Amino acid sequence: MSDVFLPKDQRVSRELVLEEPAAVIQFSDLFGNDHPVELEIGIGKGLFITRSAINQPDTNFIGIEIRRKYLNMARARVEKRPLANTRLICGEALGFLEGYVADNSLSVIHVYYPDPWPKKRHHKRRLFGEAFMAQVHRVLKPGGWLLIATDHAGYWEHIQEVLQNQTYLESGERLPEDPQGASGLTNFAIKYQQEGRESYRTGYRKPVV
Repeated sequence: MSDVFLPKDQRVSRELVLEEPAAVIQFSDLFGNDHPVELEIGIGKGLFITRSAINQPDTNFIGIEIRRKYLNMARARVEKRPLANTRLICGEALGFLEGYVADNSLSVIHVYYPDPWPKKRHHKRRLFGEAFMAQVHRVLKPGGWLLIATDHAGYWEHIQEVLQNQTYLESGERLPEDPQGASGLTNFAIKYQQEGRESYRTGYRKPVV
């Protein structure tokens, strides 16, 4: 799909405001089709989800970002393009998985350059842990992927420890790939590459029973 820009009067909101109390989202109703659904956690300025949605029109994408400033930047990026296969959420990822995502409903979960919370007293805020892995296993379809990238060596060690101690997913050969038309996974990744910082990538797969 080519990169087409819409006139301002034709742009529509792609932000999904979550219902309270939480209710499971029917993705086929949300998107109007039964295409595979991929989730990006922590979309930042929206580079990955935008380029992926352009390149894969037969895949639906949901992006969640806890920081409103970045969510608004991603919205601007998405909504200037005719991307009916994209929805964006301002919110917290674990709560979204727990309350709004059905069992066996996602094909891929992308987690790229999550906040490492480097100070020891903040480690409890890190995304990766037992509760997150349990939810990933629940919502992924059999054969679905969890794809991860980070530049933070300390957080990478923590992620590796979590992955090696869990029994939900199995290590696979698939790694995160820069979307066509982008020189990195995210804006942060491009910046880090220019600074010569090392990036770590891995992929884990839900077994096919």
